[in-house]
Amino acid sequence: MVRIVGLSGLFNENNLSLMLNSLKYTNEISKNSSSGIFLSIYNNIIYNNKLCDINSIIFNNNYYKDNKLKNNNNSSHFNIALGSIFPINHDNSLQPIRYKNLTLIFNGTIYNSSDIVKFLKKTNSNNNFNSNINSSNNFNNNDIEDDLIVVNLLWNYFDQYSDLKKAVFKVNELLDGEYAYAIFDGENLAISRDKLGIIPIYYYINSSFYNVFASEKKALWKIGIDDSDICSLQPGHILYNWELFSPENRPWDKNYISKLNIFDKFNDYNNYINFNNYDINEMNYNKIKEKLLELLIFSINKRINGLDKVGLIFSGGVDSAILANLLNKNYDNLDLNLYTVGVENSQDLKYSRKIAKKHDLSLKTMIINEKLVKESLNPVLEAIEEPNLMKIGVGMTLYLATKMAFDDDVSAVLAGQGADELFGGYNRYLNSFNEKNSKYIELELINDIKNGYKVNFERDNKIANSNGVELRVPYLDETLVNFSLKIPIQYKIQSNEDKLRKKILRDIALDIGLDEEIAMRPKKAAQYGSGIHKILIKKVLKDINLDLEMNKIINK
Repeated sequence: MVRIVGLSGLFNENNLSLMLNSLKYTNEISKNSSSGIFLSIYNNIIYNNKLCDINSIIFNNNYYKDNKLKNNNNSSHFNIALGSIFPINHDNSLQPIRYKNLTLIFNGTIYNSSDIVKFLKKTNSNNNFNSNINSSNNFNNNDIEDDLIVVNLLWNYFDQYSDLKKAVFKVNELLDGEYAYAIFDGENLAISRDKLGIIPIYYYINSSFYNVFASEKKALWKIGIDDSDICSLQPGHILYNWELFSPENRPWDKNYISKLNIFDKFNDYNNYINFNNYDINEMNYNKIKEKLLELLIFSINKRINGLDKVGLIFSGGVDSAILANLLNKNYDNLDLNLYTVGVENSQDLKYSRKIAKKHDLSLKTMIINEKLVKESLNPVLEAIEEPNLMKIGVGMTLYLATKMAFDDDVSAVLAGQGADELFGGYNRYLNSFNEKNSKYIELELINDIKNGYKVNFERDNKIANSNGVELRVPYLDETLVNFSLKIPIQYKIQSNEDKLRKKILRDIALDIGLDEEIAMRPKKAAQYGSGIHKILIKKVLKDINLDLEMNKIINK
């Protein structure tokens, strides 16, 4: 949960400070957060990743003179700037990380980190994983921070290929997780993100002056970049010296190579069935259902590994109910808390309470009203960074739920995001079923997953992050996504009369012991199931212009 920024070209170095200041945490975690910077003019550098308040990063003549980097005029004289803001209590290592000639800033979570450490120890000639970068601490395998693992892995292939772009492509094939990062080798800069686009990264290119990127758009707004000129880096792509390169191995590809098979000699996935050793066309419905459940359990396991306490964003719908059931049944020592928000007597509260009572689950609820929705409007707008009514309605439920999680000292929450796109949950898929052929719907599902980062994924990640909480999404595991998109459409939508949709997921819900009332609960979008949309439309937004409110945030 690190916020990262960077610039290259003819930039004013004060822009780094402005960008970092715009991304400062605004709630309680701001008391326990820190910042780091890296400034370079062709390997002459200013570098500071020590614990310091962002306001102490002051760019002035004495600072540069002391660092022997001040030239004789007032023009910009750095060719690269990287910066980060991070919660101290979430990182043993500090960022940016410098290792040999590589400098890394990283945001995200890697789920196969232990496999990577084993791989590096086995393949490095000195048989020694460097877990002591910029730190006096010694780490056990399970305690090594993800950024340390990533910079070691990048160096392994950079040293082998002498080509940063090639090294980044190779590393991205090995990383199993959600992430965005930038790596600089003293000459070349590469920026990349995970292949589903869970972790956001935005950029602006002006070849005549300077180029810039950041975790959130507000950092780019702060230095005068128009919102219409900002691009979201496409999932899995690499921005290498500001030229865009696309990945070959993508989760929706038929010949996708699963991360489960890459470290087969070193992995912890003992007795796990080789993912690619199957032909879904030769599997009957029960076998497909069994495999899907197996992959979902495995995805959950990766996302709670190492956590004593975890939250679940809970609507009482089938997607989150399945997650709650599996977490409750399979992890006896896990401190699990469910979070539901809604107006009194809302559908989400009704079903959530019913499920929690029957299965003895710890449920925290927040009753919403006009005052609370009005107070939450600006924080949600600032988090999602666009005046989209539907995104505000959905996002506000997550905003209030993760606020409860933060108050409970829960650092990570799970959510059922992605299930509707994978299993045909939206009503428009039924319309397509009636009007188009099955091949068309399959392509529609793939397209929705490919573009999910623009619609849902980035929004939810930024909202959770605004409350100091990490969002983890089991349905959007790469391997599970690839398998789910291959499932025949008739196992998702039975007929043009199937108004419930998501058949295979609902059948899994019944198989694992959920009541039929829950398994067959009709789809209800978060803003409707919670009652937030009605309050927004009829009361809160009557006298509020969303575009004007957004402009205030952009210009503040």
